Amino acid sequence: MKNWNKIGKIKSLVILILCVLSLILVDFNGKAESKNDFYIGIIILTFLFIVLFLPLITKFWSLLGFKFEKPNWNENPITFKFSKSLNFFQFMAFWFISSGFINVLLIGIFSQKFDGESAHLFFAGISLLIGIKLSLKWLNKSRNGKEKTVANNV
Repeated sequence: MKNWNKIGKIKSLVILILCVLSLILVDFNGKAESKNDFYIGIIILTFLFIVLFLPLITKFWSLLGFKFEKPNWNENPITFKFSKSLNFFQFMAFWFISSGFINVLLIGIFSQKFDGESAHLFFAGISLLIGIKLSLKWLNKSRNGKEKTVANNV
């Protein structure tokens, strides 16, 4: 947090406000959801889709000549520079993780039930971060040409 500039602080404040707004909209006295198996299946499918789709799409665009830069928290997530598009996904991931975690925790404490929708949001954020990591790993491999091994270092 010491290295955050004005944009980084604004982004964290926006995430905090969005989390509070989602808590205001939650109905703690609502009916208990009995579709937990459905949500677990959806969480797994969403996780696999995002973890595979994001690296594949960035690899495809890099083959067409587009460059992607490592996301930085101190940069604007809403930019029209294609190379900085991973900043948006990073912002969304942290928003989903924090909102999902807070909702699961508070609904679990106050209602004593599992909230599948908020858990889905949490795992979507985790999968976005993993997808960004895999994208950067695949893109760095292609930029370096050959992967460094003992055999081709000689």
